[in-house]
Amino acid sequence: MNSELLKDFGLGIVFVISQILFFQHLNILGTTVDPIIFFLLWLIPRYERSSLLFMAAALGLIQDAFFDFWGMFMFSKTLLVFLLYNFVRKRAEIQLLLWQIFLFIWVAAIVHNLIFFGLNSFFEAYAVNYYPFLQIVGGAIYTALVGSLIYVFRVK
Repeated sequence: MNSELLKDFGLGIVFVISQILFFQHLNILGTTVDPIIFFLLWLIPRYERSSLLFMAAALGLIQDAFFDFWGMFMFSKTLLVFLLYNFVRKRAEIQLLLWQIFLFIWVAAIVHNLIFFGLNSFFEAYAVNYYPFLQIVGGAIYTALVGSLIYVFRVK
């Protein structure tokens, strides 16, 4: 394991902790931001598929441990990275506009939320007060908005 991968894994843990301490308390209509999604999308051009799949699984498992969804975040984040890896790698050199970044993060968050809530409905974890459209689309819009803002203010 090289030092750059270890540094980015530590930064991923910071993103998980930021979700636990900060983003969980900034919910709008019951939706929250999942910062690990745009963090993993940001890392795709920098790492090989196997390294990034292991990182997505580890960060998802840490997120599962804090939110008591054992394995569901891990599965959905790993599958998201697996599905979008080639698409992002082919377009890594292209400088995207802000609306394109928003749209891409939104589509990725929709895919993640569909996987996550599909798995949740299989296990019936949200049997009470379950609004799947609001959770899938609203959470994706909120995640894309925050991810786009972080992209604008990132340090190169």
